Amino acid sequence: MLQENTQFNRESIIISIVRKRDEMIRLASSNGLLNRETIKCSQELDKLLNAFNNYKN
Repeated sequence: MLQENTQFNRESIIISIVRKRDEMIRLASSNGLLNRETIKCSQELDKLLNAFNNYKN
């Protein structure tokens, strides 16, 4: 049971990473790389990537 929950959480983090990455690319394309919204989205993506890396270890 614990392993199933672990797999579900891992997959949900991956899905969140993909969505946030797509959002960041869209924001950067329309607003530029130095735009406040783009930077905030990038920081949120960083947090998700860190969570994924911590989850693996």
